Parts: sequence; structure tokens; C-alpha cells
Amino acid sequence: MADSEHYPFGPGPHGALAGAYAERRGKDPLGKVRLPSGCTAYLTTTYEDTLAVLSDPRFGKDLSRPGSPRMFSGFSLLETPGMLSSMDPPEHTRLRRLLSGVFTPRQVNAWRPRLRALTTELLDSLPGEFDFVHDFAFPLPVQVICDVMGVPGIDTARVRAWSDAMLSTSSLSEEEQLGAAMEFAAYIAEVISEHRDQPGDGLLATMIHARDGEDRLTEEELVTNTLVLFLAGHETTGTALSRSILRLLDPREGYERLIERPELIESTVEELLRLELVGDSPFVRVAREDVELPSGVVRAGEGVIASNSSANFDPSIFPDPCALRPERQAAHLTFGRGTHFCLGANLARMELQEILRVLVTRQPGLRLAGRARDVPWTEGNLAVRPAKLIVRK
Repeated sequence: MADSEHYPFGPGPHGALAGAYAERRGKDPLGKVRLPSGCTAYLTTTYEDTLAVLSDPRFGKDLSRPGSPRMFSGFSLLETPGMLSSMDPPEHTRLRRLLSGVFTPRQVNAWRPRLRALTTELLDSLPGEFDFVHDFAFPLPVQVICDVMGVPGIDTARVRAWSDAMLSTSSLSEEEQLGAAMEFAAYIAEVISEHRDQPGDGLLATMIHARDGEDRLTEEELVTNTLVLFLAGHETTGTALSRSILRLLDPREGYERLIERPELIESTVEELLRLELVGDSPFVRVAREDVELPSGVVRAGEGVIASNSSANFDPSIFPDPCALRPERQAAHLTFGRGTHFCLGANLARMELQEILRVLVTRQPGLRLAGRARDVPWTEGNLAVRPAKLIVRK
């Protein structure tokens, strides 16, 4: 098969969206791709098709049914039973109801002062020249998620190693990935056990005690979703932040605009979330019945991947899609839509807003130490980001 028929696609130059999306959007917007498992699935490339799939409850995410097409043939964290993102109603409805109160705008806004303090403290401690990825973009979200979870002193080095292993697409075997996931889960179970004996007011305590009437999280649900929160809470934020600061500093007009007009931070963050999506969509949905989409029909039992990445670059919705334009009105699909809209969307937005606010306020002279075209990018990982990014204050 041609490269454009094997999915996930490799990233374009300098972490850009793969050109195969635009090619398919023009010629075959709802064509099939072959997955690493050997299964095939439809791939949406237009905004309308993607939105339709994300919003339609006739597409399910529970792939435990025999014959369901899967992304990977063996272990995959993203298809783990008991994880919110791999459930369908009514199980999904129950679990989301138990967790949703933790991420309300009011709750998330209450964390803003603490995030500003953590960001300021870390930024002020760094030397005049530093690696933005390793010294700032990843240590900071780890501090934030530990603070939000109410779990100080977590072993960040091991968490980072486990995260890298579980998100690997080429460098590790399936056995090594599964081993990392099991070690991570065992560590999270220990953290939860210790936390039960030392009640606090963080997110983990809220999850431990979350209940709806007599219903509460099972131990497996608690461990699995705590693990995912730690993983997503630093990996996706660190990746988005690394990609975003490179976008703002090359060319530097984007950063200078925020210095001059800080009121644009919120809308700029929305554009960065659209442009700097961390990687291809890894989720397969299965049609429960025949569903007609704008570009074609998906039959019952067939799989479809709703590509947030491609939808966010659809020129019919976002003219000149590769340009950073904070004034855009159309809503991106980075956090999805419908039943599976990202539970942590409010937290992710708040983190990027406050971190950028501190950066442009305290370090207006921040700039790249070298040329953007020389920045190395990660390979063989679901999260596509700069591997190293040297900046100067």
C-alpha cells in the first residue's frame, strides 16, 4: 500500500501535519486506511465529517466486541478497559458523572493563582539560556498535575520514563510497553493507597471519595483514570507548550503581539490548540448501524477514525489554515465534541493561558538561541514535539 494508506501517518517536516491529509481531503475525504493491527478503517479528513462522527452516538468506542477493528493488535493504553475514553454509555455516562465535577470552570479557575506562582518560581530559577522542553515545558506540568492531584513528591523521573514507553510507536516492543504500563499502574495503586491514609483536598482525594448516591469509582477505574490523568496532565500539556512557544518565537511577531496586547492570550491559545495538536488521532470508533456522513456511508461494524488534526486544517472552515490568526471565529475540534469531549479541556486551556501570561510578562525578551529549522523533533512517538529547544531570556 502507498504511504498515504498506512495510518498513523508520519509527521511532515518540523512537526507539521502530514501532507497525506490534504491529499486525501481533496481526492478521497472518507477513504480507508490500514492500521498497524492489519485492520482497516475509514479516515475522516474534513471538518464536517469529523464533527459528524464525534457528535453521533451511533459510533461507539468500546472495542471489546469480537471483530471490532483496533488500532494496534496487542496492548494499547488508549484501548484499556476501564478508561473513560474507551467506554460507551451507560458505563461512560456513569464514570463521567463521577469525575466531571472536578474539572468545572469554577474549580479550574481556583487553581490559576497557584499555577502563576509555580510558573514564576520555575522561570526565575532558570539560567539565561536553557532548554525550554526539558527545563520548563515538561517539569512545570508535572508540578501542576501533582499540585492539582494533591500528591506531592511523586517520582517524576519514573513517570516520564513510563509515559515515553507507553506512547512509543516504534522503539519498544509490545512486551516492553505492557511492562511499563503495569509498573506505572502498580505505582499509581501505591500512591492511592498511601493517599487514603493521609486525606487531603486535591483531585485524587476528590476522586477517591467521589460518589453519586451509593455509586462510586471501582478500584480499577480509580487506578486507570488516575494514571491517565498523570500521563495526559504532563505529556499533552508539555508537548502543546513546547510546540506553541516555537510557533510564537518563529517568527517572533506572535510573541511580541502578546506582549503588546495580552488581552489576545485567550484567543491565541485557541489558535495554538488548533495548530499545535500533539499528534494524529489514535482512536477507532465503530458504527453500531449504517451511518451516512457528508462524504459517504459507514456500514454497521466498520471502523472510522475521526481526525481532529485534519479537521483543524480544513481550509473550507479555516482559510489559510497554517497561519496563526487569533481573530478566527470557527471552533477547533482539538478537544473533540459530543459524549467524549475532553474532560480536562478547561484545565488544559487554563494552563496554557496562565503560562503564556507569565512568560510574556516576566520574559519579554525571550527568543530562540538558534534557527527554528535546526530544532530536532521526536520520532517514533504518538506525541510529536521538539526534542530540544534552546531559548535565551
